[in-house]
This record gives sequence, C-alpha cells and structure tokens, in this order.
Amino acid sequence: MELWSEQTAMAKSKILRVEAFDGDSFGITLESGHAILLELGERIHEPAFAALIESGDFCKPYTDGKQLYWPGGVSLILKEILDMLLSRGNARQSQDHYKQGGMNG
Repeated sequence: MELWSEQTAMAKSKILRVEAFDGDSFGITLESGHAILLELGERIHEPAFAALIESGDFCKPYTDGKQLYWPGGVSLILKEILDMLLSRGNARQSQDHYKQGGMNG
C-alpha cells in the first residue's frame, strides 16, 4: 500500500529537471523531492525514439513540468513514466537508490 501512495504523490508532482545519462537512461527530479532513474528499455527501439537517436536529439529532452518531450512531438507524461517503472518492478529499486543518496541533484 505504501508504494501505491508514494506513486500517487509522485504522479501529482511536477517534473523539475531531466538529465540524459548513458544509453537509454534519464534522471528525472520531481518537485516532491523524489528522483527517478528512467530506463527506456525496449521502447528505445520504437520508430519515434530511433529517429531521435539518428537526429542526435535523443539526449536533449525538455520538460514543461507535466511531461518529458523531444523535438518532433515525442513525449512521455509523468503517469506513463511511473507506469513504466512499476511494470518493470523496479520502482522500489529507484526509491531505495534515492534514499541512499543517489540522484540528489
């Protein structure tokens, strides 16, 4: 139950910052103080992301507080990002990483 309530709190939060890391990973800092390490995994092979990699824009995401977005219209809203984390079963791992002092920006 605790994980669900934390996810709900994060979903209501605002994205403050996004950083591109190596490969398919991004560091996302939320207004709530939570930090997310997002790995796109298999989504990296989707045509829209492949086009971003080819154009060199993949490592240049922006945020408007509600979503991550790239040139050309590709975007991920915060709920989608949280769903991706939970579907991989690594939301707890991301939270533990934050509590241990990782990504404290």
